[in-house]
Amino acid sequence: MFTPALIIAQAKIDELQAEAAANRLAKKNRSGRGRISVAMSNLRSFVSLDGSNALPKLTDYPYRS
Repeated sequence: MFTPALIIAQAKIDELQAEAAANRLAKKNRSGRGRISVAMSNLRSFVSLDGSNALPKLTDYPYRS
């Protein structure tokens, strides 16, 4: 038979497990947005619209064919 103390303890464990799952989900969603924003900022810094960060021309490259 289940005692009241056992029922209360199990309810607390269930509550803590639900809170931990919610925290993991929130952390996962936050880190996903962070990675996307870092990737986009890296892409923007490499490729600019005005061409100021364009790749250099290979005019003085010694192994040109």
